[in-house]
Amino acid sequence: MKTSLVTINDSASVLEAARKMKKLSVGSILLTNNAGRIYGILTAEDIVHKAVTADRTGAPVKEFASSPLLSVTPDTDLSEAARKMGEKNVKRLVVKSDGEVTGIISERDIVKLSPSLYTLIAERERLNR
Repeated sequence: MKTSLVTINDSASVLEAARKMKKLSVGSILLTNNAGRIYGILTAEDIVHKAVTADRTGAPVKEFASSPLLSVTPDTDLSEAARKMGEKNVKRLVVKSDGEVTGIISERDIVKLSPSLYTLIAERERLNR
């Protein structure tokens, strides 16, 4: 799980988000509203498949982000997190503690921590092709 959260205001452009993500070497960025509340996520795949292909990298990130956030708690079992990712067809879940986002867990994190869950994730990928 990553606990250093990378955020951007939802009015920022997709290009600004992509540059920030590249600079910080992350595959996703969390969106905040003007009050600083995290509510959405934009991934590198979203940028490529939704914004770049439509030639809209100057558009606000909120137009391409996923919201509401899908989440787990810090005590959620890894197999349950992997199952939720498979059911919802996502590669990342935010981790919430007391209603606040405290981290992000990805498929890659799960595979590193529990290689046996790789088959569950690989099966989801196979079914989505």
